[in-house]
Amino acid sequence: MQTAEEIIKLFNLIGSLVCHQRPERTLWVGGQYLPVCARDTGACIGFLLGYATVLLFRRKEAKGPPNLYVTLAMMAPLLVDSFSQIVGLRASTNDLRLVTGLLFGTALAPFLVYALSLFKFERRIPLLQSLLVKEAAPDSKDSWLSAIALLAGVASDSVLFFAIRSMAGSDFWLYYWLLSIPIMLVIVLHVFVLPLALLALAIDKALRK
Repeated sequence: MQTAEEIIKLFNLIGSLVCHQRPERTLWVGGQYLPVCARDTGACIGFLLGYATVLLFRRKEAKGPPNLYVTLAMMAPLLVDSFSQIVGLRASTNDLRLVTGLLFGTALAPFLVYALSLFKFERRIPLLQSLLVKEAAPDSKDSWLSAIALLAGVASDSVLFFAIRSMAGSDFWLYYWLLSIPIMLVIVLHVFVLPLALLALAIDKALRK
C-alpha cells in the first residue's frame, strides 16, 4: 500500500506540471482524484486513440494532411467550451470537459504526427518510425488520414466517454490505474521524451553543418 501511495504522489506531481488539478474539475476514480482534470484526462486518452487511428487507418502512400475539415470540427468544441467558460458566458461540466478533451486529443495526435513528418530528421526517432508519413506534402489533396478514419475516432470517443463516465465516482481501485497509467504515459512522452529527442536531433543536425 505504501508503494501505491508513493506512485500516486508521483503521478500527481507529474500531473501538476500540465494541469491545475482543481478537485471540482477532476474525476474521482478508484478512490482517488485522477492526476489531471477531466478535460486533460480526455485529451490524454484521446491522444492514444488518435495514434491508434493512425496505425489502423492511415493511407501509407498518401501525402496530404489529415482531413482538415473533420480535424477542425473535432477540435473546435474544446476551444469553444474553454473560451466561453473563461470569459464567463457559461459554466462547463466535467462531462463536457471530458468529451471535448477526447475529441481534441483524437484529432490533434494525427495532426502532430503529420507535422513532425515535415521535418526529415524526425524519422530517426524510433518511437515515431512506424507513424510518420513517408513523404508529406501539405498542398496535396490526397489525405493521409481520411474523414471516414477520423469519424471512426469520433465513434470510439463516444464509447470511451461512456466507459470513463461509468468509472467516475467509483471506489474500485483498479479503475484508477486503468486511467492514470495511460495518462502518465502520454504526459511523459509529450512533455519530456519527445521534446528532448527533438532537441537532441536539432543540436546534432546543427553540429553536422
